[in-house]
Amino acid sequence: MPLKKKIKIKEARLGGRLLGQAIKEGDSYTIRINAKHATEKSRLNTVVHEALHVGDFDLTEAHVRKLTSVVTEVLWREGYRRISK
Repeated sequence: MPLKKKIKIKEARLGGRLLGQAIKEGDSYTIRINAKHATEKSRLNTVVHEALHVGDFDLTEAHVRKLTSVVTEVLWREGYRRISK
């Protein structure tokens, strides 16, 4: 099934301990990722977490956290990593 949502991922300075944020802007979405993640796995975790919010904003935070941990661990074990530009 093709993705119908337009999603941009941007690195941003986020306040406090905030690692990511999903924002709906009309028909598109922006995922803002804190540029100061300690590890690549932590960054992947945040991207997955915010993508799940974009997929369904009605999910509870607890449900998103549970799904995030499973998806992140599976992707990490399979060797998925960000390609540096």
